[in-house]
Amino acid sequence: MYKNLCCILWVLLSAFFVGPLNAQNTLSFDKYHNPGEVQQILKQLQQSNPSQTRLHTLATSPGGEPVTILEIGKNSGDGPAIFVGANFEGNVPLATEGALRLAKMLLDSAHYMARQKWYILALPNPDAAKGYFSGAKYERSVNDFALNNDMDEATNEDGFEDLNGDGLISQMRVKDMTGSYLVSKNDPRIMVRADARKNERGEYKIYTEGNDNDNDGEYNEDGVGGINIGISFPHLFPKSKKEAGLWPGQSPETYAVMKFIYDRPNIAMIHTLGSSNFCLYPPKGGRKGDANLESIKVPARIATQFGIDPNQTFTMNEIVELMKSRVPAGVEVTPALVTSYLGLGAAVNPLDDDLKFYTKFSEDYKKYLKSKNFSIETLEAAADKDGSFELWAYYHLGVPSFSMNLFSAPKIKEEKKGDKSISLDEVEKMSGDEFVALGEEKIAAFLKTNNAPAQFSAKGISEMMKSGRVTPKQMVEMMKKSAKPENGEGLSDGEKSLLAYSDKAWDGKGFVNWQKFNHPTLGEVEIGGFAPYLETTPKAEKIDSLLLVQLPWLLQLSKKLPDISIADQKITDLGAGVYRIELYIENKAYLPYPISIGERNKQPAPLVLVIDGDVEILEGLKRTPVGTIGGNQVKKLEWLVKTDKKPTISVKLESAVFGSVVKQIKIGG
Repeated sequence: MYKNLCCILWVLLSAFFVGPLNAQNTLSFDKYHNPGEVQQILKQLQQSNPSQTRLHTLATSPGGEPVTILEIGKNSGDGPAIFVGANFEGNVPLATEGALRLAKMLLDSAHYMARQKWYILALPNPDAAKGYFSGAKYERSVNDFALNNDMDEATNEDGFEDLNGDGLISQMRVKDMTGSYLVSKNDPRIMVRADARKNERGEYKIYTEGNDNDNDGEYNEDGVGGINIGISFPHLFPKSKKEAGLWPGQSPETYAVMKFIYDRPNIAMIHTLGSSNFCLYPPKGGRKGDANLESIKVPARIATQFGIDPNQTFTMNEIVELMKSRVPAGVEVTPALVTSYLGLGAAVNPLDDDLKFYTKFSEDYKKYLKSKNFSIETLEAAADKDGSFELWAYYHLGVPSFSMNLFSAPKIKEEKKGDKSISLDEVEKMSGDEFVALGEEKIAAFLKTNNAPAQFSAKGISEMMKSGRVTPKQMVEMMKKSAKPENGEGLSDGEKSLLAYSDKAWDGKGFVNWQKFNHPTLGEVEIGGFAPYLETTPKAEKIDSLLLVQLPWLLQLSKKLPDISIADQKITDLGAGVYRIELYIENKAYLPYPISIGERNKQPAPLVLVIDGDVEILEGLKRTPVGTIGGNQVKKLEWLVKTDKKPTISVKLESAVFGSVVKQIKIGG
């Protein structure tokens, strides 16, 4: 009897301990995993591959959830690393699945660990991620950090309630003479703002679903949490938004992520899975605050030194040439040096040279998706947000930062109306002269067809094009960003597309039809609106197919990392024991090192050539910064040395990112 009980106990214990190890082989992506399941999957992946992986616990969220990173390729030496962060705002569960799927892809094939290691952060905001799995589902983006949003004597006292019991937090509309909204005449499901210019007056007020729990006349203004990790990073930190926190890194998750990355200077590329999409659309410019590098005024004290007029303006290239004749020998004058020396301020828009590779990769990505029969006729991904991880990675770390939005609802195809009109895509590819040549009649038709804002007139736009104040591409970007239409009759492209997607893919369940409800303080209201997560989160059955097509592109980008080595050397005997040493440094990959923003802010760490041996250096430095080396380029560095012997010297290419390479060179041999 005792022996039988022991056998049964052994079988149960074996199942308990062996089960997680075998689970990796059956890991499937046919459901969305909650924070607890995500942690279990990461542990399973690590336990199944102990020689290749390490699990780092960075922090504990305010809600008591662990924030962990899976390191893949821990045995791959001191080479470069790629960091992948997903779902920073916590309301894009598909992004977390993407990070887990990418980890499995890497572990299934050692090919992409040959040159670099990977750090996978699948869920940096676990508190917010619980919103998708809660009994009343809502697009939560803040953690459990205690934050008093309405500045009263209580915290988290007025959150959402599922009043109609459908498991979703949607909206409430209530008739009110002082309201700002009307029912759309095109589709009664949609509420639109009244336009006073068209003699319209609002009839409804809109609230999120819930009660006024603190009796202050406002609804759901102080719910659970917290800080939105996705907008809590230093670059362009949105200090006016309470959910960003009081300062960058206030919440432990953000601080721990930044510390982890700064402690690993070998991180050479960053991928972000979330709502923006730098892979498909290059990062946008247009932010105010950075210096105009094509019209620079030199401060008076420096202008005097250079003998130039402080009121005159110069381009960056002109100042670079001006400074070259006034710096010590061996000092490389770069735009980064000029920017620092003149105090031109921080960059807030992507640099032109970096936009070149972003644009090239964007076009390549579109071709790649086309080859996979993957449609990009979807709603455009959200713009990058101030304080986001992907912006911090580019502007502060100075490395290529790519973001990917794994799902957008299909864009509705408009019915053709009469003559074929010019599309936004066609105009975007035109030059200013080509657009003006269309004539005011066609331009006016184009503006009307594409619901351009009222201030866009055919004549005005034509004059702006002629003067060069705006390009067709910039105009199209402005039109896409503009809210349209501005009256109560039509629907925006986004609303039309989401309604069509709800009807087709979700059998209409992506929109909660308005139903009457007797509210305790507002009286008779109607509850309805778009269901949470409709725009970002497809049905679970679509997860794997979406990931298997798109994620391999990130693997392809990893091959673009700089690949730098000492390609060749040349020793010339000049007589009298003097030798010229020429070393050739080669970058065999597409991306330069560093990229332009990295050159500007001197981050990441520079490449340095170190000469060590029994020689006297006559010209050159013992430690020589290599400077910028372009993609698929070779750079030559020279020294003059003197020696009475014929020694072997050591030349070391030193890099915190790529590891160090040492080469022995025989002088006079």
